[in-house]
Amino acid sequence: MAFRLKTIRPMILAALSILIILEIVVLTPSPTEDLKAQSASRGSQTLIIQDHEPSAIPNLPKRKVAEYGINSFKYVSTQNSVKQWKLDAATAFMYDPEKLVHGRTITAYLYDPEEKVTVVTGAEAKYFMNQKDLEIYGSVHTQFADGFEIWSEYLRYKPGERLATVPNTYSVRGVGHQGGGQQLEFSSLGFHYEMSTGKVLLPKNAKVTMVRTSQLDTQGVPNKTLIEADQCLMHRDTQIAFFTMNPNRALSTHFVQITQPTLYTRGRRAELNYGDFTNVLKYLVAHDEVLIKESGSDSDSLRYATGGLAEFDTRNDRVTLSQFPQVYQDEDTVTGDLVVFHRNTGIIEIEQSNGFSHGQDQNTKSSTGSN
Repeated sequence: MAFRLKTIRPMILAALSILIILEIVVLTPSPTEDLKAQSASRGSQTLIIQDHEPSAIPNLPKRKVAEYGINSFKYVSTQNSVKQWKLDAATAFMYDPEKLVHGRTITAYLYDPEEKVTVVTGAEAKYFMNQKDLEIYGSVHTQFADGFEIWSEYLRYKPGERLATVPNTYSVRGVGHQGGGQQLEFSSLGFHYEMSTGKVLLPKNAKVTMVRTSQLDTQGVPNKTLIEADQCLMHRDTQIAFFTMNPNRALSTHFVQITQPTLYTRGRRAELNYGDFTNVLKYLVAHDEVLIKESGSDSDSLRYATGGLAEFDTRNDRVTLSQFPQVYQDEDTVTGDLVVFHRNTGIIEIEQSNGFSHGQDQNTKSSTGSN
């Protein structure tokens, strides 16, 4: 009997030791379990991982280990039960007390007031848990709901203003796919898109190229039109772009420049209608101290004209110049109320001609004769 008690007693002690160890391991909460409880509603898998990769994000906590690391991170930002944006990240790291979340290999979904979705991909993202703005860094590609696309190295979304913005210190290039056989290609320093109003601002060094892929019934619009200005404001609802220069520029450089295959135009400001050309009479207008000059001609004698307003016809290949227009070729000068360039025939038509010097070119005709 004593032998049996000696044999059973160690077995009981061993069993009690195993139960104590299980109680410590299983029943004691751990930081990992706490994080799982916090992220369960996001459908994320939580692990103890750390971020050792270099980052393009400035002012991240230095020489500090993240409190938590999460794989397959998902987060939705809301305001008064309205979705503002959603973030998916391959990995995310949370820092206290900064309340900072840093994500890598991200896809963000930005919601406009009608819950149309803009999709943004990038290398990294960050946001503060007590704020609503979302910042995205590195190889950022943004596909807006209306068909615009941009590429940059940084983008910030301000949901309170429904504003997607890139500072002027970053270069931006983009494309807008339009109906009617044309598309816009653009570049600038900086970018601002008001989703609530549909306004796009290219704030610095704006370059916009309209490329035609189909002529249809709009022979007046060339295959390529390049417009360069200090700023460009696009109204996406009306599909009209306004080009302006900085007011502090010297007058000698205060010109919007328009380049087409056979024509160069400049003016103090300009407007481009890039919508459906079947419903547009004038697709391009240049204002104030306008200069129009032929280019790409084999002739040694190139014509040019000046005036206050130039209107480019959509259906016919012609440009109408008004507000004290004048036409120059060699030593000849013709003035009138209206000057019409027929670009397909090379004829310049003067309406209500009121003067000329050194004769008339054979390709220039007057509607009423000269005084």
